[in-house]
Amino acid sequence: MPLSGTLGFVPIDEVLRLLTRSGQESSVEVSGRGLFGRIFVGKRGVDLATTVKDAEVHRQLVNSGSVAESTLRRITTGETTLAAVAGDNQAAIDLVREMTIESIYRISQGGEEFQVREGVTSPYASPRSFDLDDILREADARAREWEKIFEVIPDLRDTITFNRDLADRDEVTVKADDWKVLSAIGSGSSVVEIGDNLGTSEFWAASITARLVKYDLLVVADETPVMAPPQAVDEYTWASSEIPPVSGETDQAEEPEEFETPEEVETAEEFETPEDMMPVASEEDLEAVDVDPNESWWQEPAADEAAKAGSDVEEDTEAFLEKVFSELESSDTEDSEGHGLLRRRRMGTLRDFSSDS
Repeated sequence: MPLSGTLGFVPIDEVLRLLTRSGQESSVEVSGRGLFGRIFVGKRGVDLATTVKDAEVHRQLVNSGSVAESTLRRITTGETTLAAVAGDNQAAIDLVREMTIESIYRISQGGEEFQVREGVTSPYASPRSFDLDDILREADARAREWEKIFEVIPDLRDTITFNRDLADRDEVTVKADDWKVLSAIGSGSSVVEIGDNLGTSEFWAASITARLVKYDLLVVADETPVMAPPQAVDEYTWASSEIPPVSGETDQAEEPEEFETPEEVETAEEFETPEDMMPVASEEDLEAVDVDPNESWWQEPAADEAAKAGSDVEEDTEAFLEKVFSELESSDTEDSEGHGLLRRRRMGTLRDFSSDS
């Protein structure tokens, strides 16, 4: 009879201890919010734990280069298993161990329900079983190690780049694992991308990257987008670009109002001044004036004022003609016929002007 229950009532480590004592091969399927994991228990301990499908485990082994791809294809078709072909391949064993520790840590954090299936194994199980107590101890320490990593790298999706300034250091020494991470960065990569390219877990890639950041060989690039300050709305651009929203519902869209461009406004201000503008009377001023529509607004000027105005015009005309003729007589005599003709025409014009006046 399969065993199942709630991890809130029975912790996952107690379930695994119960299965290892039985000495029977089985798997524990754990589900939770956004989580599905599998823990394969062998006769001597834990053989594999994963939170991804077999295809993803296969891809990680290919990217890590720990097992030949031709061998992995044979595992995929069911011809053989990783335990049968890996032998003493320590790189493959270490990778499976890292997958197991990280997966049990995530299952213990987010698992809600479990179900035990007897006699179920995985073709990607390790050639050697891992001691349960060691695996549980390292999985329990992951919580504290992740906290230290997040202090250096807040987001595993942030871009990591090389630090070009090594201060006063003439040379640096890196380990083999450090060099793997450095070679996978290129022009810039995130921790998630580094782990994916190297075929390792995110924890392994994050721990190495965080150490190199603290050693000032790598830096976390700031890719937070800078929001531009809000632009002030220019009323002169509404007519040509976008009509401002109108509150309320209307049956028919209103035509956009035409506005003067800033250039036209500046040009008009050069010629129109407050003194040139005619004041406009308000409706209250017009109502206050008592005007008879049948009465003419024209008033004839008085007779003495008209006579005075006429005499002023005659005196001004005679003085003007005397001044013009005196200047003509005092000017030098010119032999040119054209100039004499011009003088005659000018005098005739003045004569006509005087007679009209």
